[in-house]
Amino acid sequence: MVSLIQSNYRGMGSGVMVPGQGFGFQDRGEMFVLEPRDHANAYAPGKRPFHTIIPAFVIKEGQPWMSFGLMGGAMQPQGHVQIITNLIDFDLNLQEAGDAARWQHHGPLH
Repeated sequence: MVSLIQSNYRGMGSGVMVPGQGFGFQDRGEMFVLEPRDHANAYAPGKRPFHTIIPAFVIKEGQPWMSFGLMGGAMQPQGHVQIITNLIDFDLNLQEAGDAARWQHHGPLH
């Protein structure tokens, strides 16, 4: 399976073009932090910093079932759950699951 998310982040990415190749470098690593190491988004071994490039893979009965990814910034983890819920719990097809309204939660559940 492959889940590919193409994103240049800020407008045209880094603005650095590869000479003679026709594509620019991305700048999605901008939100990572090199220092201090205790920062949530520090680039360090064993860390899982939050980032909005979140490809997803779904395994069903031990076999690859689906790969996907979606836009949404900080809402992406929740959006992934909503897609899976739409597919499995509400039996929507992939197009319907992606087209369904996504709700955003802004506080504790009551």
